[in-house]
Amino acid sequence: MALDNRFLPSHPAGQSCLYGLDFSALLPFGVGIASGSLTAEQNLSPPTPTSDLQIGPVTMVGRRLYALVAGGVAGRDYRLTWTATDSLGNVWPRTALLLCAATS
Repeated sequence: MALDNRFLPSHPAGQSCLYGLDFSALLPFGVGIASGSLTAEQNLSPPTPTSDLQIGPVTMVGRRLYALVAGGVAGRDYRLTWTATDSLGNVWPRTALLLCAATS
């Protein structure tokens, strides 16, 4: 992910790709992830729910969350909201952007 919280490269329309987010810099030392989720919205003002993307089950590896994302419409910008619940019960939502476009 780039510094502007946008996944790079762009998501290829109609295909499946694995995406992830590392929560290591946010969680205190010794605290792990107990569960996680991922939601997708079309990145409009205000953000709009979308059925363009299909999200597979969220898996945890250490202090990272991963999910397979499929579908998408070329030219649309999506807002992915990752939510991690840590082992102490704290909730950590984080947002990233995903553009659906032809990749180079």
